Amino acid sequence: MKLTTQIALGMLVCCTMSCGSMREVSIYEPAKSTSAFEKFPYKTLFTSSEEDGLWGIKNNACKEISFETTNSYIGKDHLHVKWNESSCKYIGMGLKWGNYKGKNLQPIIESTAIELRVRIDEGELSNVPMFFILVDYGGNQCRTKINYLDLEGGKIDTEWRRIRIPLQTFNYEKRGVNMGNIKELRLEFQRKGDLHIDNIIIVPHKHHYKKTKDTFTKVFDTHPIQLGVGKQYWWGINTKYSSSIQFGSSFENESVIVDLDASSERASWNTFGFSPYQWMRSDLSSIYTTSALRFKVKAAELPKLQAVLLAYTGKRRRLQKIINESHFIDRGNGIYDAYLPLKSLTGYGEFRWDALKEIRFKILKGTQFEIGDFQLIEFRGNPKKPTEWKGI
Repeated sequence: MKLTTQIALGMLVCCTMSCGSMREVSIYEPAKSTSAFEKFPYKTLFTSSEEDGLWGIKNNACKEISFETTNSYIGKDHLHVKWNESSCKYIGMGLKWGNYKGKNLQPIIESTAIELRVRIDEGELSNVPMFFILVDYGGNQCRTKINYLDLEGGKIDTEWRRIRIPLQTFNYEKRGVNMGNIKELRLEFQRKGDLHIDNIIIVPHKHHYKKTKDTFTKVFDTHPIQLGVGKQYWWGINTKYSSSIQFGSSFENESVIVDLDASSERASWNTFGFSPYQWMRSDLSSIYTTSALRFKVKAAELPKLQAVLLAYTGKRRRLQKIINESHFIDRGNGIYDAYLPLKSLTGYGEFRWDALKEIRFKILKGTQFEIGDFQLIEFRGNPKKPTEWKGI
């Protein structure tokens, strides 16, 4: 009897302790929060011509846009764009993203990117002169370029390569763009190119990048300034297509050897250019009135050149000047210094000197010479007499 009583008491104690330590357990999993990316309804911009709207695809003398049905990355077809900016001020097209419905990108700016696939028919490229532009319903625009993108494999070739454009690389704050009410995405093509494009979508993306004051604009306020540093920031020089223009080594900094055959069909390959600074906007607004472009030429006979300065924006985006014998100083042994005061360019007062894009040269006369070591120097002389200022 005593044993039975002890067992009963023990069971009572255990039950009491167990009940005191019991807690409620939910039979349901806690609800997972939905990310801003998952909530965003307009993730597809282009997968085929039938499903996604485009504008600006009418062909003209400067661009040819087609939908090719072979070797697409996804869908029935893909975009094939060929362009040449030589005779056009603007080459572009747009995507009717979400049928023009207003898109709020603010919640996803820090966590997503525009992704697309690209390829070329032959060869290999490290970048393409292609810009991406977001437009809000107030008509404001912001842009970014391929230099800042995540390029798969670091090259564009015959394989479909992934490019990612983090939304935070667009200069929307500087341009006053309302990222809460975006209308469309535009593609702008510059210089010359041939590119296949497919599968433009929004994807999650962690961008290891921090904006700084000079992210999109390089400000210059002192002299001298070395221009065109880095061969990757030049164009019009590709020995695969023509050996008429190629990089040289006679000068301390970047130079170009010109060897044109006037009788050749490729004699028309007579233009080259470079970005003053890494395809960023170059701001010369505080010094352009006291500046001149200086460069060296090595030649038995002086060439005749046309210099062209281009801006990213503004009503007047192009300035040009013929460079002839009056711009050169003979330094001996076939070496010449050329001086081009910026104030000698017609219309310089209307040009956006805070948005300089590139400097081009077209060869008008002369078949064999080397040109290079481009600088912006201080110049306070008479713009009409570029070689007579005592300060040079």
